[in-house]
Amino acid sequence: MNIKNVFAFFIGQCLILAAWAQPKVPRELQFGAIGGANLSSYTFNPSVTQDKSLGYTAGVGVRYVEEKFFALQGELLLTRRGMKDRYDSYPQYHFERQLTYVEMPLMAHVYFNIGQRNEVSFDVGPKLGYFLSDATSGNLDSEFETNVASAATHGYLHHTLAVDQKFDYGIQAGLGYEFHFNRQLSLQVQGRYYFGLGDIFPSTKADTFETSSNQSVQIVMALWFHHRIRIKAKHIQQQ
Repeated sequence: MNIKNVFAFFIGQCLILAAWAQPKVPRELQFGAIGGANLSSYTFNPSVTQDKSLGYTAGVGVRYVEEKFFALQGELLLTRRGMKDRYDSYPQYHFERQLTYVEMPLMAHVYFNIGQRNEVSFDVGPKLGYFLSDATSGNLDSEFETNVASAATHGYLHHTLAVDQKFDYGIQAGLGYEFHFNRQLSLQVQGRYYFGLGDIFPSTKADTFETSSNQSVQIVMALWFHHRIRIKAKHIQQQ
């Protein structure tokens, strides 16, 4: 999949939504504190049997609102995602490798008010990430290496392979509900799905894995502080 085409499609959709969302509202900047849980795995080819790895995501966000149904939302997050092996024939063994990223999503935020205090929303857009560190845990021993790892066609190189591509990119989408306490404060709960388009390991035909990309499901909460941008009357008349 060509990432340039994906980004061009996203920008085109933003322009369409902005043109459709003509009714104006008072301009607002909204600042948010974001935190939640992250269930993730990696798509490998050749495949690796996995369970979901439990991690976290936390950070800050900002929204710019000018249209009645449409806003732009950017975030700066610290996220831990991972891969958790499952050995069906050897349930006594477990292994998990977790990777920490700093992430920057930029999303179109489409929202609809239900009454005065309730709001539902749909977010979609690209997300960029940069790899910071990783950590492993497990109870694999020499018997595992002899009886299990040596019998696998590609071994268990994803346990030890260094992350080759520090930069990660993909598409994120989310569906959320937001409750407004008043004009200055709201609380949002959102489910998100991230589809990674980049590989963390080398992916040429000569390498072990042709694919090593991340998929994640997140449940996040965000506390948003609303600040209305006031425009001087003289400026409004000029418009």
